[in-house]
Amino acid sequence: MTVTDEQGQLEKEKAEQIIADTPLMDGIESIGVELGDDHTGDPSMWLVFYMRHDLKPDDPWLIRFNEYSGQLGLRIIDSGLTRFPYPRLRRAA
Repeated sequence: MTVTDEQGQLEKEKAEQIIADTPLMDGIESIGVELGDDHTGDPSMWLVFYMRHDLKPDDPWLIRFNEYSGQLGLRIIDSGLTRFPYPRLRRAA
């Protein structure tokens, strides 16, 4: 599948709007969107969740995060975007 740079930018903007309309979960400072290709070469996007630098994630928090990131990913998929959203968790600076 080939996605032009312009299509990619439009999809990024649409994903960013969906993210902006979604309240952040406790412990997440912000969410970014990075475009690229996945391991098969298909156009993809990474939802980069920046967690608070002082957060000590425990199992219950990680379970909530997986549910939260999964629901956000489904909202993006259901919006009709062609790039698959992969979650990525990073510690904020």
